[in-house]
Amino acid sequence: MRFVRHFSLDEANRALREITPLLVRLREIHIAATRARERLDVLWKRLESGEPVLDDLTGVRAQIESLTREAAGLLRRLDEVGCILRDVEMGLVDFPAVVEGTEVFLCWRLGEEAIAYWHGTAEGFAGRKPLSALPGSRVH
Repeated sequence: MRFVRHFSLDEANRALREITPLLVRLREIHIAATRARERLDVLWKRLESGEPVLDDLTGVRAQIESLTREAAGLLRRLDEVGCILRDVEMGLVDFPAVVEGTEVFLCWRLGEEAIAYWHGTAEGFAGRKPLSALPGSRVH
């Protein structure tokens, strides 16, 4: 796997200031969109049973479209930063890095003060290890 950008630990930690509010908003959007989709399902059932809910359906669909557009913009911004969103609900993000010539991910999630974990590119969140376990000590 090759990435356009690799982060040093300092660069990734500095990027947290920018991406944290984006992740918080993405989480809010996810919650709102989930609720709106649930409401949409209820309205469809009501419409099928003959209730006059077409205006409500139109409003909820417009809300979902608006949330989708906003989320797409936030996801584009995260992509421009160069990090990889792994889980919206957890606010889990990976930053590609190179350690002793090998690509790894610096791993962070909302609520953590700074990046304190890493994992290999074939591992996921369950494979997180503390930075102290990073081979060598230099992240390029």
